[in-house]
Amino acid sequence: MDVRHDVLDDQPLIAADSLAFSYDNSRAESLQIGDLQIAAGEFLVLCGPSGSGKSSFLRLLNGLIPDYYHGQLRGQLRVDSLEAGQKPAEEFSSSVASVFQNPASQFFHKIVKHELVLPCENQGKPAKQILQQLEQLTAEFSLSGYLEREMLSLSGGEKQRMALLTAMMQDTPILVLDEPTANLDRGGIEQVASHLADLKAKGKTIIVAEHRLDYLQDLADRYLYFDQGRLLTDYGREDFLALSDQERHERSLRSLHLPAYPAAAEKTGPALPFPEESLSVKNLRLKAGNQDLASIEEAVFGRGQITALVGPNGAGKSTLAAYLAGLLDDKEAVFSFKGQALSALQRLQQTALVMQEVRLQLFADSVEKELLLGVKEAVDADALLARLDLQDLKDRHPMTLSGGEQQRLVIASQLLSQKDIFIFDEPSSGLDYLQMQHVAGLLQELKKQGKVVVLISHDEELLELTADRLFHLGK
Repeated sequence: MDVRHDVLDDQPLIAADSLAFSYDNSRAESLQIGDLQIAAGEFLVLCGPSGSGKSSFLRLLNGLIPDYYHGQLRGQLRVDSLEAGQKPAEEFSSSVASVFQNPASQFFHKIVKHELVLPCENQGKPAKQILQQLEQLTAEFSLSGYLEREMLSLSGGEKQRMALLTAMMQDTPILVLDEPTANLDRGGIEQVASHLADLKAKGKTIIVAEHRLDYLQDLADRYLYFDQGRLLTDYGREDFLALSDQERHERSLRSLHLPAYPAAAEKTGPALPFPEESLSVKNLRLKAGNQDLASIEEAVFGRGQITALVGPNGAGKSTLAAYLAGLLDDKEAVFSFKGQALSALQRLQQTALVMQEVRLQLFADSVEKELLLGVKEAVDADALLARLDLQDLKDRHPMTLSGGEQQRLVIASQLLSQKDIFIFDEPSSGLDYLQMQHVAGLLQELKKQGKVVVLISHDEELLELTADRLFHLGK
């Protein structure tokens, strides 16, 4: 094991010694760290394959393990003055602010401004101080148009931004972030990078678990590489950036240099003929609550083609997907498939949807049961689980999986549905390089089967591998 041990301060802010954790119902240890020290003010990036232990380490840092995620904890982990496993998660919140992989899971209030001030209220800060912080945050990040909005009306990317700003309101010495850019467009990613640069300049200790590594090159001091639950390598910044793309890909890490997507102009126009029996919608107005997002005169999604919905966060891409899938309906719009008009119920019956918040689609108490839920025909579940690298997790409860593992599980369950229309909303969220390639391969297989495939994504690498046509939604 090639782990670097720098000589740090006598009292590192975070220190681990012979640390190990295994979830209940898990056959193997989910996290092993021999010795690790993190000094105050350092910026660390946790990288490695999906399910390699990154999220588990963050859950230990913010006290969620073993308080909320139960299992066997061994060894020691000191976070500021707190010992992991010895104090409740509530006490950790005074030292550690968190941005979760699924930001909606950490929201409690209906209105944005109430959510932003909640952590400060829980910490007992004076009302005057809280309002001053809110005013400063609103001015710095142009939030005046968001403060009165309902949380449920925000797009996935907007929710991620609010989760980060809520964590910043707490003003803790340590900030941990789990895939903070998973559903963000390029502009949103640049905003996150700017926020993190400001926090680093203020001396905050920042630990980010991330697959999208390109935006962190100028921020990270160290990179911790995890694989199969073990901390294998502690890279200094220069050593990590010196790795070639091939060396990173062999470690299932994403590229540092992304394709300039869209790479080909023909993907945006009518260069590809629309096949017969396509899915189409006419005269649709996209709305989020009382907010008008877009007006679509006509959109066509061809059978045997992968159509990518692209555009900035909040433009209405997920809302359009909900209409196409029959979760929402507009009596003025006309939806048709194979030349026949479709009601919302008929669209729902013919559509397999992988939502952006995949946790909302998990119901069973084990991975294997979740996969087979509602499947009436005999299927080779083990083969599909192996294809998506889930075979060793079949007995685990889905809610204990990492975000990337949950993503792959929902994709697998939808592939067994035998539907004609497949809609994927950010299917590579939380996925490493190799798993992103596997998902791209599955999309291509559906295309060869003549399915209608609609892909919503900000992932330049996935779009480069899959998209035949782009449909732009802009504010």
